[in-house]
Formats: sequence, structure tokens, C-alpha cells
Amino acid sequence: MNKDLQPSEETIAQTDIGTLARQFILNLFNQKNDARLVFHTYRQTLEIARTVNTLAQANGLTEQEWEAAELASWFVNVGYLFDYQNPMGRSLELAEKFFAAHHFQKEKQAPILAVLKAVFSDQPLKLTAAQVLSDAIRAAQFGERFLENVPLLRLERELLLNQQFSNEEWGQYQIQLLLSARFFTSHAKVAFEPLVANHLVALKEKLDRKKNRAAEGGEAKKFKHLQQKTSTGTQTFFRTNYRTHINLSAIADNKANIMISVNAILISVVISIISYRNMTETIPGVLAPTLIFLVTGLASLIFAVLAARPKVTSIVNDSTPIEDAKKNIVFFGNFVNLKMEKYEELMDEVFNDSELLYGNLTRDLYHLGKVLDKKYRFLSLSYNVFMVGFIATVMTFLIVLLT
Repeated sequence: MNKDLQPSEETIAQTDIGTLARQFILNLFNQKNDARLVFHTYRQTLEIARTVNTLAQANGLTEQEWEAAELASWFVNVGYLFDYQNPMGRSLELAEKFFAAHHFQKEKQAPILAVLKAVFSDQPLKLTAAQVLSDAIRAAQFGERFLENVPLLRLERELLLNQQFSNEEWGQYQIQLLLSARFFTSHAKVAFEPLVANHLVALKEKLDRKKNRAAEGGEAKKFKHLQQKTSTGTQTFFRTNYRTHINLSAIADNKANIMISVNAILISVVISIISYRNMTETIPGVLAPTLIFLVTGLASLIFAVLAARPKVTSIVNDSTPIEDAKKNIVFFGNFVNLKMEKYEELMDEVFNDSELLYGNLTRDLYHLGKVLDKKYRFLSLSYNVFMVGFIATVMTFLIVLLT
């Protein structure tokens, strides 16, 4: 908090009810004595009350507004003792019990409770007393000792809410806290907004220094990092994926060979049967199912051949720039057209750069996947056409037979 706005001890107890409220809150903190509450403490409550008196005097509040802001300030933190996630409800409840016990006038209670509700809500603050109290709370949180006290907030949230933050996450959280700090009264803006700005600058510089040290450390350990990338886990990943792709390709080729063999045999048999003694002339009814089977069988055969047909693509040759060529040098179709000298030169660069090596393997896996995708699409079409054609042939034959 700005030392220029630090009031004397005597200004806190403005009225008898204020003195009683201070003693009541002190007793509650002593009785509850939750050691985990290290940020929202009685000390912070006392600082908030002092700042309320200072800001109330500086901003020319009326006696009623001043009293409402000061009395509400004593109950701001006490709710955290009983319900950390919903402190407003317990703070209001304790304030009402306190006023009832001391027979405080009900017409004076309403504005105090309204101020207390306002500072806990996210709604715009319209009451001047609520604005002063909100500024006092922000001043206690984001004042001169913010960077010293904010670790206490981190510890408090870890103990009471079990919220764990990494150092980077906590740094970003502090920045968000500072960016959300808003002051309403003119004196609070003049006294505390520069402090918030200074905290932001200091925190940002601290985070930047950490990032720079991490970056420098990363450069110093680049070779070690590249070695780590050749770990057993990475090698296992590529070995497993290559084996899987090759197995899938073999399965697709086997299934395609099955369809080729089945369709070729059946088409040959059907052609032989219908050619024998001009069967289509002697039994005209078999012409329709025979044509359906021949057409669909031929289509199925063609798709199976397309699935099994080898196709080697080459995107690298002697005229390809070396920067592009060395990125796709693993697959034989990409280096078969290269001269031996250039191929050896490219492979030397690949073996000396772990990132380039694993990049080549990654791109090769990708292209293998594209080939498998085409194989299985043709294979699926082959089986679907065969199934539909076979069903249509049988159904047509039955219709002809039964009519």
C-alpha cells in the first residue's frame, strides 16, 4: 500500500460500533485459527480497513457512506475462515449476527450489507462506499508488497483448494490478476494504478528472463536433445509402425489376389459353359444372369487388379534442389534415379541430422499410409461389386427359373 495514504492508528476506530466490529473479527480469527489461511488474514483485513478510512477521507465520503464502507471492510475476509469457495454468504451471515447482537439500527445495516454484497459480485459497482471498499481490497492485494505476498496466495490455494500450479502457470496467473485489477476512485487510481503497472513490468521481465535462460540452455543442450530423440521409444515407434504398414499392405495384396483368382476362374468357367453347344440359344433364360455375373465379375476383377498393382512414385531426381531432395530420400522410388555420388551426399546429411532423419521416416510413413488408403479403397470396391453381382445373378436366375 502507498505509504502516502497510510492513516494513523486512531482513524480506524471512527465509531464505537467500528471498534466492536474490529474486536469481533479479531476474536473470530483467534477462535478459528486456520493455519492454512495465509493470505486472507486478519492483518490484511486491518490493512483494508485502514485504506478504507484513508480513501473515504480523500474522496469526501459522507458520514453514512464512510461508516458503511468501514464496517463492511471488517467482514470482507472473515467468510474465508468458514467457506473458502463461497465467502460472501458466511461474511453476510456473520455481519447480520453481529449487528443483531449489538442492536445496531436496521436502517443502517442495509447499506452496509449492500456494500458487502457489491464487492463480492461481478456486477458494476454503483455505490460510492462499495467503490471505496473495492479499491481498498485491491490496494491490499496489489499494493507495494504484492510480489512478496502473492506466494502466500499460491500456498493458500494449494492447501485449501488443492490447486497445483507450475511456475509458468503461476506466473501467467499473477499477470491475469494484475490485468484484472480495477480502481474506481480518483485517489486510488493515482496511488495504486502505477504500482500495478510496475508489478506487471517486473513480473513480465522475470518471466522473459526465465524463457531466455531456458532458450539458452536449450541451445547448449541441442546435441544432447538430438541424441535423446533417438531413444528406444522413438525407435520402437517407427519399427512398430513400419511393420504394421507392411503387414496391412500384405493383407491387402492377399485379399486382392483372392478376388483376382476367384473372378478369373468363375469368368472362365461361365464363358466355357455358355459357349458349349450355344447354351444361350438352347436356354435363353440364362442369358440375363450370365451377363450380370460377367459384367460384375469383370468390374470386381479390375478393382482387385488396381488394388494389387504396384505403383512406384518418384519425386526426386538429379535436378531436384538438394534441400528438397534430402527431405524425401528414404523410399527407393525417390533415390533410384539419383547418381551414386549425390545419393551418398544426401544420406550423409541425413545421418548427421537427427531431425532430418526422423523427418524422412515420418514422411515415408505418411506416403505408405496414402498407398494403403488407395489399396483398401479399390479392394473394398472389388468385394462390394462381387457381392452385389453374385446376389443379383442368383436372384435373376431364380426369377427366370420360377417363371
